[in-house]
This record gives sequence, C-alpha cells and structure tokens, in this order.
Amino acid sequence: MKVPTAIDADPELCAFITRIDAAQEEFAHGRPGDFKALWSHTGDVTLSGGLGGAVELGWDKVAARLDWASSNYADGNRSNQVIGGSVGDGLAYLVRKEIIEAKIGDAARSRQELRVTMVFRRDNDGWRIVHRHADSQISPSSRSAS
Repeated sequence: MKVPTAIDADPELCAFITRIDAAQEEFAHGRPGDFKALWSHTGDVTLSGGLGGAVELGWDKVAARLDWASSNYADGNRSNQVIGGSVGDGLAYLVRKEIIEAKIGDAARSRQELRVTMVFRRDNDGWRIVHRHADSQISPSSRSAS
C-alpha cells in the first residue's frame, strides 16, 4: 500500500527511493554493493541496524556493518509499507515498515519485520542515505506505551 507523502513531490527523490528498494532486494540475497553505493561515503553517516549492535558512525564503520548484515541474509525477498516522510532543501526522511523474508543467519527461512527511518541528503551527485535506523520493535512492550 502506497501512502502519499511530501516525498512524492520530488521526482528525483522518488527515483532514488526506487533504487533503494531494488538495492535492498540484492542486500537480502547477501549482495550489499548496490545498497552501499547509495550512501554518502562521508564521516558523518550513521547506522543503527536491524540486527542490533552499536550505532555506527562514519562510512568505514557503516560499510563494514552493511557487509556483515548482508552476509546474514540469503534467498531473500523484501517489501515495505510507507508510513510517512518529508523533503526540504537538501534533506529528506522516510519512515516505513519493511518486511524481509529470507534465510537469516543459520536459521531456516523466516520473516523479519522492521520499523525503519532513513534520512537522505542531496549531495553534489544527487540524493544519498546519511542515516538509517531499523529495529524489530513492531509489537508494543508489556509496559505502557507513550
């Protein structure tokens, strides 16, 4: 289901997100190269990955984490549901739910649902990912939510 967002008004950003979706399909097959190419390769990029671990800062650490994360997936398929997003002068964000069905780690084929926020920056060569946060906290905890 496609939810209209302010991002829809920026054709260049829409095309970039389409490239992200295709690259993430490759990522779910253990091939991170296309997804890594869509990131800004600068010292200020950050990643809070869906498989847990520390928040990574800087392209070298983010690239290594993406390589590791992708190596945990095989034979994958991805889909997503857009929740919201916005675009401004040179910065944009997208919030969505992502679903990955794949062999994850040593486990049999399973389903992973992630809450995802991505932040994009328009660099000299176009839109690039500068931050991604993904977690599997789809279901509320037993504590009261706020």
